[in-house]
Amino acid sequence: MQLDMKITVLGSCVSRISLLDGDQKGHGIAGNELKLEYFLDKQNIALAMMPPPFDKETVETITADELWDKSRLHSLKQTLLKETVPLLMNGESKYLVMDFFDFHNAFLSYKNTAFATQAHEFLQTHVYREHRTGIKSWCFFDMPTWIYYPWIDQFFETILQKFDSDHIILNRFRANTYYLSKEGTILPIPDSYKMPYQCHDKYNGPGRALEDYVIQKYDPYVIDLSQFFMGDANVWDNLQGAHFEREFYRETYDQIMRIVKDETHDKYFSQPRFFSEERRGIDEDRKRAFDIEAGFKTMEMLVEKEDILWLNVLDKLYMYAPNDSRVQEYVRSVMEEF
Repeated sequence: MQLDMKITVLGSCVSRISLLDGDQKGHGIAGNELKLEYFLDKQNIALAMMPPPFDKETVETITADELWDKSRLHSLKQTLLKETVPLLMNGESKYLVMDFFDFHNAFLSYKNTAFATQAHEFLQTHVYREHRTGIKSWCFFDMPTWIYYPWIDQFFETILQKFDSDHIILNRFRANTYYLSKEGTILPIPDSYKMPYQCHDKYNGPGRALEDYVIQKYDPYVIDLSQFFMGDANVWDNLQGAHFEREFYRETYDQIMRIVKDETHDKYFSQPRFFSEERRGIDEDRKRAFDIEAGFKTMEMLVEKEDILWLNVLDKLYMYAPNDSRVQEYVRSVMEEF
């Protein structure tokens, strides 16, 4: 069914690939029912409310040849010129899907303002070299909240003039601590993927606090699934903590579509379809290797840490060893509790 509706993503691959139903190489939106108006990535909403650091003429001198990733030129210029909010306010999208991935990343200050760096692409430019003596690097999650929460409020008070709370979807984000290896064991994300321009699980606490603040004050639709999922080396070469298993994207996509189709009015969704033979993609998921005994040890470790990810590991054990008496006992206790 064609909905003839536009939607904008303000956030990261966490939400962008969710709208692609997990297809990293896809375009537009999976299913072709919606049209993607904008994908505004690396656009920190607090920084979006601050003045531009440079005039337009200076920004326009930056060329793609200066960047590691040539495709970042357009979005880098958007961040420097602070075009995010005008694009949203003047756009045609009915829904806005957001995540706060970018608060994990470093940003730069210059004179009386600050700006996002496009995963440090800006640091490769001649504009940075010419002004570097006046530029400093920071991360909001290392700061007291009184410094940046007022900018958050200013953003939402502006954007709510365009999108009411029933047309904003907050995709909660918890950076991965673990990933599923190709050999079928669950391992910690390597430190090499926790650079200042990539997300870090040490910021999951302040990240969740920021989400709680926004949810309580502005009441958007909320999808809270990332906390239940891990990374997956079977589908990602880059194991940074914002890259998830296909299951996460499928379930997030399904909930977004339920919201935009007006099939649900539950403002808060946090129910992954674990222990279900009928969920989409389960046959694909089973093709991955999984070490049963190592999985049990990991699950017990996560239970001890009170990390909700243990439910994900139990779900995998149920997929691969449904007749194991230990698995059956755990699943039975979960079903009784929830």
